[in-house]
Amino acid sequence: MRSFRWLILVAGIVVFLALVALGPGTMWLNSFIHSDAFRHEVETKASTAANGQVEIKQINFSIWSGVKLDGLAVKLDTPQGTVVAQVESVNCSYSFAALFKRRLQFDGVTLVKPQIVLTQQAPSTVPTPPTPPVPATTTPPTPQEAQSGKTSPVQVVLEAAKISDGSLAIRDETSATKANLEGIQVSADTGGYYDGKDITGKLRIATIALPQNLSLTDFSTPFTYRTGSIAVSPIEATAFGGKITGDYKLDPGTPSLLEVNATGIDVAQVGHAANPDSSTVLSGSLALQSKWHDAETGKLTGEGDAQITGGKLEGVPVLSDLAGALRIKELRDPVLKNVTTHFEVANGTTRFSNLRIESDVFDMTGDGTIDPQGRLDANMVLTLHGDAMGVIPGAVASVFSKLPGGAGSIPFHISGTVGSPQTDLSTRAFLSGSKVQNTVKKAFNHLFH
Repeated sequence: MRSFRWLILVAGIVVFLALVALGPGTMWLNSFIHSDAFRHEVETKASTAANGQVEIKQINFSIWSGVKLDGLAVKLDTPQGTVVAQVESVNCSYSFAALFKRRLQFDGVTLVKPQIVLTQQAPSTVPTPPTPPVPATTTPPTPQEAQSGKTSPVQVVLEAAKISDGSLAIRDETSATKANLEGIQVSADTGGYYDGKDITGKLRIATIALPQNLSLTDFSTPFTYRTGSIAVSPIEATAFGGKITGDYKLDPGTPSLLEVNATGIDVAQVGHAANPDSSTVLSGSLALQSKWHDAETGKLTGEGDAQITGGKLEGVPVLSDLAGALRIKELRDPVLKNVTTHFEVANGTTRFSNLRIESDVFDMTGDGTIDPQGRLDANMVLTLHGDAMGVIPGAVASVFSKLPGGAGSIPFHISGTVGSPQTDLSTRAFLSGSKVQNTVKKAFNHLFH
């Protein structure tokens, strides 16, 4: 409801000034409303009330139908950052009969092609703006005020609100883009708000573009708003050939909860979007189940489970060398039948546990962390299946712990960073300085890169 308050404010000022102008007479009212003097007066009063900058290219007003604002431009400084909005037109229809009941009732407000840019600022650098003086005739009472009888002289009511073909860009304090939303469609029934009832509506977004070329399409969800509480459910979207579903809930005094689930995500498409120049291809189908708290703050805290099935790792030249050195041809383009892990994110650190990678030749298990600086610390175990153990060189096989069925295992550690990981597997498993050791060392360092 608050996101539409400044629009109601501008439209209310137009109606108020136009009605005041009826006092001298109606003969020159039309020319007065379309004059620059009237437009400048509306801009001045709206800018003062909104504590920002409001510009309007053209104002059209009809006593019987309502207000139309063409070329509306708004700039506001808020504790969250700077909001700049360009709106092609704002159409506000109102009830003339309701004015006799001291009620300015907007039957509907429609924003046509609003383009909004939100530039976030660091909390320490954004001053808290003073509370602006709002004209009594344009301030809608809260449901509590309406029930207590503490209402303004003229009650302002918004029955319905719509956004048609809008866009929203979110930028950080360096102006780097955090998200771009295109094709925003919103319809909301707001009439019950003044009686303490819920606001309900539908939100659709054609495209949500995120950093690293990641994106969601066909986002849609119903929503419900009441004072201090928001419920968004069910969320539906598509991404990289798969389906995203979820729910979002925010209640007063409790952390918000965002549930995100995914099925059928094409891992190869995700990899190509994130790193289009890479010659390495990891394929497979990704499924995800996760829960996040306080997602709206940008400081993610949550946990979940991820699975990749039917995967394959291709295009890693050093794996061909490793396959030849160990005499295991399946290592050239290993098939990853199943990859699963549980993860937790808090204070910028990601902790993964119960990681398990299953292939036709080997299994890998382990636990570890990735700190906010991207440093890796993980303890892993590599297990070669019996067929693989039977063909590797004897000197290498001797350092593996023997398991039932002829398999062999060896623990190793991963350190370094996400961008440059290091393992001690070659030192543990292979003869120092040997051709096999050098080949394997290169291979595993590449695998975890």
